[in-house]
Order: sequence, then C-alpha cells, then structure tokens
Amino acid sequence: MNILNENKKEEKIVELLKKAEDDGTFYDSLYKLYVLIGIAKGVDDINNNRGMTLEEFNNEREAIYERYSRKLG
Repeated sequence: MNILNENKKEEKIVELLKKAEDDGTFYDSLYKLYVLIGIAKGVDDINNNRGMTLEEFNNEREAIYERYSRKLG
C-alpha cells in the first residue's frame, strides 16, 4: 500500500476516536472500527473487481441450497 492510503486510514481512525462518545466504552469504539474496516475491505474488493453481481450471488446461493437439500434430504 502507498503512504497516501495509509494516511487516509490513520485520519479515519483519528476521526472515529474524536467522535467517540464520552460515555462510550472501549468496546463501542472497537466495534465501530471493526465495521469501518469491513466497509473499507468491501470497497476495495469492488474497486479491484473481486465482487459479484446480484445474479451471480443468487445463482451461487441456489446451487448451495440444492447441494444441502440433496445431502440432507
């Protein structure tokens, strides 16, 4: 990763900590950071063509459902 992306990540973390509620817990802040990281990973996946269309998702879901239906009766 380049320095610009790392700086943006640090800025987001600092911004998140500044917005933290005074009565919030460490775990509240940790959860918000976890959600932010998940969103960032999702955006990165989309930008790097690692996502799938809704149609592809539905086809994959149906295939999994069929496999389990046959396996479990």
